[in-house]
Amino acid sequence: MGITRRVWVHHRTDDNERSKAQIAIVGASGLRSVGKIVIKELIARLKPQLLLELYSYGLPGVYYGPSYLAPPSAAGVEIGRGGIVELPGVRFYLLKKRDIIIVDGYQAYNPPNQYLLADKVTDLLRDFHVKRLFSLGAQVIEEGIRCCATDPRLLTEMQAYGIKRTNVDRFIGFSGLVTAMGHNKGIEGVCLFACTSQNAADPEYPDYTAASELLVKLNEILQLEVDTSILEAKSRVESKLREEAMREEEKRAMREKREREQEETRGYI
Repeated sequence: MGITRRVWVHHRTDDNERSKAQIAIVGASGLRSVGKIVIKELIARLKPQLLLELYSYGLPGVYYGPSYLAPPSAAGVEIGRGGIVELPGVRFYLLKKRDIIIVDGYQAYNPPNQYLLADKVTDLLRDFHVKRLFSLGAQVIEEGIRCCATDPRLLTEMQAYGIKRTNVDRFIGFSGLVTAMGHNKGIEGVCLFACTSQNAADPEYPDYTAASELLVKLNEILQLEVDTSILEAKSRVESKLREEAMREEEKRAMREKREREQEETRGYI
C-alpha cells in the first residue's frame, strides 16, 4: 500500500478563512536552539491564538544528532505536560492585536521532506496574506545581531536598527528554506542571526544570552515590548553553571598535573 498523504493540516479554529496577517515570525530548532527559544518566549509572553498544526511523515520524534543537519532519526511522539502525547508538528499562532503570525517550526529529517514542509508552510503564509517574514537563527562567526534578506532594500532597512549584513554563506534547515521559498511566492524575508558559540557536546544546548539579545532586537523592529527578564535570568544561571564547570575543570587539571609530578618524582627514587 503506497503512502498517499505526506503533509496534512489540523485546524484548531474556524477563523482560519478570515485570519489575515502582514508579518510572520519563524523559528525552529537549530544552532544552540536560539530561534526556537525566541519563538517559545513569544508564545509564552504574548499568548497568541493557536490557528493550526501542520503534520508530516517527515517529522521524526527524536534525532540522533543536531536536528538541522538531518541526522539519523526515529519516528515517535512528544510527551507534553500531564503526560499527553502529541505528534511533532509545525504550529501557527496568530497575534490578533498586531496581525502577526508566529510559526513554531520543526526540522524534517531529510532534504526532500524539508522542502515539502517548507512549501506547505509558505503556501499557508501566503493564504494568510503575509507580506514580510522574519526568520530567526544563530551563527558563530560574527559579533552582534546580523542579517541577510531576500532584497537589498531590506538590508538597508535593517541598518537603521544597527544590524549589519552577515558574511555567513549558509542558513541551514527549516527557517532558511522557508525564507527563500516564501520569496518565490511574493513574501519578502529577513533572516536575523544572533551570535552564539559552539557546544561540541550538544550543538543545540540552549544559549539564553543569544536568544535574549535576538528578542531585544526583534522587539525594537516590530515594537513587541516582550519582557526579556526571564531569558536574562536563565542566562545568568547558565553563566554561573559554566563558571562552576570551568572551575571544576581547572581543579581536575591541577589534580592530574600534581599526580603526574608525583609519579615523575617517584621515578627518580
